[in-house]
Amino acid sequence: MKTLCLLISLLTVMLTLSSTTLEVSLDGAHSYTSIQSAIDASNNGDTVLVHPGRYFENINYSGKNITLCSDYINNPDWSIVESTIIDGNQQSSCVVIISGEQNATLNGFTITNGIGYGNSRYGGGIYIKQQSNASISNCNITGNTAYKSGGIRCINSSNLVISGSCIFDNSSIYQGGGIGINNASITFDPIDLNSIHNNYGDVQDIFIYNSQCTSIILDTLSIDISEPDGFFVSHYHEDGLPNPQISVQNNYFNQIDADLYVSPDGDDNNDGLTPETALQTIAYASRIIQPVSLNPNTVHVLPGTYSSELNNQFFPVALQSNTKLIGLGLSPEEVIIGSELSLYQIIPRNVTNVEISNITMMQSSLNSDFCLGASRSNELYIHDIILKNNYNQEPGIAFSSISNSVIENITVSDVLNSETRISCVKLYECDNITLNGIIVDNIVNVMQEGSSLFVKLEKSDVTVNNMMITNSVINEPGSIFQYSNTLASETCGNLELNNFLAYNNTSLSNSLPLILFSTRHDECTLNNMSIVYNTSPTAITRFGGDFSLRNNIIYNPNGAYEMVVWEPINGDTNPLWSNIDIDYSLVRNGISGVPGADNPNNNVLWGVNNIDANPMFRGDVEGDVPVGDTRWVQLTENSPCVNAGTPDTLGMNLPALDITGNPRVWGNIIDMGAHEYNPTVDIYNETAPSPPSTIQLSHFPNPVTPNGNNGKVAFIEFTLPKKPIGKPTLEIYNIRGQKVRDIKITQSFSQLVRSAGLSSEDKQSGEYYSQVWDCKDNNRKSVASGIYFYKVSCEGSEAIGKMMVVK
Repeated sequence: MKTLCLLISLLTVMLTLSSTTLEVSLDGAHSYTSIQSAIDASNNGDTVLVHPGRYFENINYSGKNITLCSDYINNPDWSIVESTIIDGNQQSSCVVIISGEQNATLNGFTITNGIGYGNSRYGGGIYIKQQSNASISNCNITGNTAYKSGGIRCINSSNLVISGSCIFDNSSIYQGGGIGINNASITFDPIDLNSIHNNYGDVQDIFIYNSQCTSIILDTLSIDISEPDGFFVSHYHEDGLPNPQISVQNNYFNQIDADLYVSPDGDDNNDGLTPETALQTIAYASRIIQPVSLNPNTVHVLPGTYSSELNNQFFPVALQSNTKLIGLGLSPEEVIIGSELSLYQIIPRNVTNVEISNITMMQSSLNSDFCLGASRSNELYIHDIILKNNYNQEPGIAFSSISNSVIENITVSDVLNSETRISCVKLYECDNITLNGIIVDNIVNVMQEGSSLFVKLEKSDVTVNNMMITNSVINEPGSIFQYSNTLASETCGNLELNNFLAYNNTSLSNSLPLILFSTRHDECTLNNMSIVYNTSPTAITRFGGDFSLRNNIIYNPNGAYEMVVWEPINGDTNPLWSNIDIDYSLVRNGISGVPGADNPNNNVLWGVNNIDANPMFRGDVEGDVPVGDTRWVQLTENSPCVNAGTPDTLGMNLPALDITGNPRVWGNIIDMGAHEYNPTVDIYNETAPSPPSTIQLSHFPNPVTPNGNNGKVAFIEFTLPKKPIGKPTLEIYNIRGQKVRDIKITQSFSQLVRSAGLSSEDKQSGEYYSQVWDCKDNNRKSVASGIYFYKVSCEGSEAIGKMMVVK
């Protein structure tokens, strides 16, 4: 062993003695005029010394263990760093170390104008991968952009040691504006300190994922924090490794403990404290606002259009925990976020207690991923969002690993896409999620590669109320709706679906049904669905697992089958068999038209109250509304679905109102389907509907059980006599008369339907609102068990309801 060590030492000395310094200058005074040519001529252990100048190059170490340095190594004057520039010229990364280099050193440069390596655009300034070991010292890394990690990206079990460097004014779409470390290791020099600040991205300065990092000691960070906050510094490790401790001597800016205002005509040099002194950039406002947990500050977005082309907006807009981003228009249509150059638009990640509302998002390009998405976050309230005319892969909302969140009053519409698979509403591995008032309309996707799912709820525990999927076309393979929670190793969860309308959709797929339901876990409940007049060459619906269906209409004369019960293929080692309990429902062709129901391993309990008949919709009977208008599938007086639902609805957590806001259980028995027939409502008189004389309000379930298996939130629904000029208010009070919560209302569900083009002006009894209360107070703390009152006020009128919360 001693002999071996001696040989290694001698070899190291010999290599050192034989090393060469290759010098580079632009004026030809030295042997090389380009950095890459000197690297190509070098050998392991050599030094490439670069004299001042601006070198428009994209440097590749090409697997060589060399030192690349400027004159700073001999004369530590920072002006040398500033004048010795590697300019990526918007072509690629400025420097790549991607071939398993074991000792690559970079010292004394300004690294700028890189856009990332390859088509994926990784590592705008510097890209390190493939188990490479790199040391970066005394560098300015600034003015770089990338898809992932604007300043430096280090991945694939590589190791990075960084000292004495400044990383600032870089940007990326994903995984860190300044530094992104993914499945690698990074060491921040605790003596020769680095500064990392004023970068933009989904995480502003430092992103660390599944990587080794025990401490972050810096001279300057954007703000002074002691542990990762998910916004400026993010740390996540699947094995649960502890967060690195952060020590910062200086912060680049001070945050503002106040609401801020943003305007397309504003200026980021303003203070942002009033509409008259508004800032211009939403992303800038979201980073300088001070998070406050008890009373979150708000970024108010004034009416207008916000885009990178028109007013220098930066996307994506990331959000801090305990903050709000709210449009100030009278409706979402007045605040438009849209940019053909952006890959994402709004991304809250690793945050808690965030609200986003009253915004329209549009014009995303084909190269974009999604418009609004969140991951690894908790207690989100996202509502009153319109997404239309987007042409990206996910032109709506996408959430992964979020919990205890409410998403309501969302419209995704008017998408024509033949070049990429798409999804409009996506949940993945989410827990305790409420979706309320979701509309997906006029989505046309004729791509024949990949699988498109317009609504995809996967591995999630979710309650859905008031969802419409209408007037859409999907190609092979694809479905308009899927709930899937089938991995045996996953935690339990289920789907509760009420007031669901799927109408006038067309599937061109010969392999997938139009709508898919599958679970291995808790029984899912599907109530008051109208899946009607859709077209599919295969099945309309397919079920696998345990489901209870009540008060549904499944009637699709242009579908091959109304229902199919999944039959596992031969040899499946973990087959999924079903228990289907269906009653008080209309299903075309009855049980005889349900393949898989007769398989002895499936248990289909077909209730005696099911019927097989023409539902006699308004469009069929009266013919007075166009196809595609949701009024086409309203029930008529002689429909067999009227008063044919479950006689006893107690314990079913059913909404008190139908999908258009008319009272349920007219005539003491609930109707089948998403619409309730009410003979006192003149739905056929377009000019003079019959509104209620006062505010009508209700809630469900009762009691509300925030910690239970069902009814974890309260749905508060109310109908106004007419469309109001101002906005109604909704307030929650405890039994002592103390107000505990204000719930902001920006638009009604009626307005949501109208704005999606699914009907024209008031066509039901008054103006219908559906809102969710998550049983938290204005400080986002859970309320205690007890009696609570909810009060709706509008234009001098008010109504009060009472509910019980049981924890």
